[in-house]
Amino acid sequence: MKQELDRVKNDIETIQSAIGLSSSVAQDWVRWMKRDNWLFLWWCLPGAMMITSSFLLAGYPEKYFGYTLGAWTGILAAALAGGLLFVGIRKTTANDGRPQSLIREYRRYWGLDANGKWASLAFLLGCALYVFWAWHFRISRGAFGPGVCILAGSTYLVAAIVSRQWLLLGVAVPVLGYGLFAALLSGNGMEGGVPLGITCIAIGLCSYLIQVWQIRKVERQHESH
Repeated sequence: MKQELDRVKNDIETIQSAIGLSSSVAQDWVRWMKRDNWLFLWWCLPGAMMITSSFLLAGYPEKYFGYTLGAWTGILAAALAGGLLFVGIRKTTANDGRPQSLIREYRRYWGLDANGKWASLAFLLGCALYVFWAWHFRISRGAFGPGVCILAGSTYLVAAIVSRQWLLLGVAVPVLGYGLFAALLSGNGMEGGVPLGITCIAIGLCSYLIQVWQIRKVERQHESH
């Protein structure tokens, strides 16, 4: 019973914030959103690492523990991206004084609510079917990666439109763009980790700008009331 009452209370808080009835909630949202927004810019770091590695380490074919320096840089960038994802989830969903309604919105964004978990399961099932399809038809490695990005980017795009979680566009647009134009980029000398690096930087910048737009939208709603 208490859990149900807490859920109703949180829903009322969200509605009040959305229609501008609760100025304190709106101010808290803006304060915490500004505090969290810098987290998105850190996604530019692994992208910069991959781009720099492609230009500076291309002439070092020596292998260390079975991998070249460029490959080790890619592994390090992937590990850093995983760490940034973990820190981002922990920071934005922490019970550190931020409004519960904002935490719930971030949980929706990360796919941690009930609907998000089912959507994530469906996405993983789709990826598994894609891997089986690619293996069955012997899809080349050069086509497999962009195909995964097209699948992921289109999924995030649909999720953003259906759930009106526009922050998801910060991931959907760059990833889908990379998947669609990977062949064109590779044909113009964009080799190695450059396309993926540009994609990571685009994710960070797009997410940051979308969050800035959302902050200003909340501020305008607060001022109009």
